[in-house]
Amino acid sequence: MLRLSARAAKTSIVGAVALGLLVSSATAALAAKPSGGKTQPTGTAMALVSDSSWNNPNSPSWCLNEDDYDQPVYSGSLSGSMSASEQFCGLSSDYYNGTWWDAGGIGLETDIYFTGQLTDLSITAPDGTAHHAVLVGQATSKGQTTYHYAACYVPAYSSATDTGGTPLPGGSWGISLNGQVSNARWSVRAQMTDVRFQQTYCPVSQQNISS
Repeated sequence: MLRLSARAAKTSIVGAVALGLLVSSATAALAAKPSGGKTQPTGTAMALVSDSSWNNPNSPSWCLNEDDYDQPVYSGSLSGSMSASEQFCGLSSDYYNGTWWDAGGIGLETDIYFTGQLTDLSITAPDGTAHHAVLVGQATSKGQTTYHYAACYVPAYSSATDTGGTPLPGGSWGISLNGQVSNARWSVRAQMTDVRFQQTYCPVSQQNISS
């Protein structure tokens, strides 16, 4: 599942509770639970406030595959960068329980609500290509504007059958956040990204829906 790094890898733990909650100083790392490719944020850290996840017990615990999910949420302020990674299963690398596994219909979505200045929020594929977040909404109250940015990297789904096509590549997928933000709520979703999910959460330019 997801792992946060100096916004492109994985590193040290400053403090954690049984639910995986880490409250750290500005330079602390956030570490994931060991199973299922989970979140491991590092860098100038916001606090991990929730982490919902599930792994098919008949599948590899080290990578995401069909019907698995990982949904960490962070909140607070950030001056600098944070990064994470999700490990997707691939047919050439992940063999378990007599089967070679791929990512199935799993995709990635990330979004952030914040005040301040966002430099970049992106999802980077194992081959180095990236999708960058775009503005999907904003609201102003009492002179303060809250922005909402989102990015997606998803496999193709058929609008007629709501079934997926070719899975996303196996390997490490990076999620990077950079900026000067306050009152922020940053979430990452690694899960089935069917037609309804994409239409609800993904920028139109990053949806992958066929007829």
